[in-house]
Amino acid sequence: MMKLSREELVREREVSPLELFYQGIKADRTREKYSRTLRQVLCKMLEEILEGTFEERVIQLVQYGKQDPQWTRDMLLSLSRMLRQRTKLPHDHPEYLNPVSFGGYFKPIKKLFDMNDVTIPWKRIYATYPELDNVSESRGWSRGEIQNMLRHVDGPMDRAIILVSASSGIRVGGFDLSWKDLTPIYSSPKGLCMDGSGDTNVACAMLRIYAGTSESYSAFITPEAYDAIQEYRDVWIKQVGRPPRPEDPIFKQDGILLRRATLLSVTKRISKIIRRAGLRDGRPTNNRRYEVPMMNGFRRFWNKTCKESMSKESALASLIKKEYMMGHVGLVKLDRNYFKTHVLELAEEYLNVVPNLTISDNERLRQSNMLKDEKIRRLESEKDARILDLERVVAELADRMDTNK
Repeated sequence: MMKLSREELVREREVSPLELFYQGIKADRTREKYSRTLRQVLCKMLEEILEGTFEERVIQLVQYGKQDPQWTRDMLLSLSRMLRQRTKLPHDHPEYLNPVSFGGYFKPIKKLFDMNDVTIPWKRIYATYPELDNVSESRGWSRGEIQNMLRHVDGPMDRAIILVSASSGIRVGGFDLSWKDLTPIYSSPKGLCMDGSGDTNVACAMLRIYAGTSESYSAFITPEAYDAIQEYRDVWIKQVGRPPRPEDPIFKQDGILLRRATLLSVTKRISKIIRRAGLRDGRPTNNRRYEVPMMNGFRRFWNKTCKESMSKESALASLIKKEYMMGHVGLVKLDRNYFKTHVLELAEEYLNVVPNLTISDNERLRQSNMLKDEKIRRLESEKDARILDLERVVAELADRMDTNK
């Protein structure tokens, strides 16, 4: 058994509480969101309790948590009471807080405390959260609305972003993609494969979302979206002056410089398209939220379309696979451990919904016909195999009868 010696023991260097907080968040999008919320809580909501700059307030809060946990607990309970009062305001009140957003104010505080070894009875804090009984109704984008967006795109990059959003259901953070994260999946006479040589055609494509992190998962896009990326790739090459390397970003800022498009710039592009299409005129529902969330609207379209589509799998297995393709752990946390699914099996499940996730009417009809032709070929192949088996059995019986004579 290996043992740790005194010489091998390395003490951790002193790191500021804010730096430890950032070290505990891997995704850039989450780091930006948590930092913004933590700054709002410490510099505005706790303006009269803490002092100094944002970083100084972070240090003070961590010190309070270590030196006086009870005071820190009471402060969090008071913050919870104040926020709960906002959830009871009329929906058109400027200070109204949707209960869905309530926990978001405490997540960065918990992350800060966890990374700085501050122990707080969080179950008591969670018990004060409001019930989710006044959540505003919302829906996903419809196919017609997405078709309208595509009529108002400004170039191949916009078109690729819209089609990837609709056909993959990824969050906006998933757009931090490199070319090595894109893998076409081909249909061949022998089934699905990742080798495009011979008699094959692109059946769909896989995206590796959040590659290199513990949250990485496989998402899929339709041939329509894959073709849109390839069209954008031609523009990419003209701007940069060379073909993309595996580590290069798929979505880049306009111009000759190879700068990765920020997630904020992707969101702004979609926002402009939606407004040009006339889908965001006027004020949002209840003066707080639009009927269709801008980015989550694509995710809801994907989820609804997939769950309404037929599958040859059992209903439970099909549902678990669809949860995987959304980046969820499954129906329960143990699903990821006990229900391992190969990428090509997920792709085969995804093919069932490719026609319904295809936005163009003509392309959707073509994909539907291809899927039917593939099923007919598979049935004919299975029929031929059964006939061969029967012929083999008959031949064996005939041989036995001849032997017994």
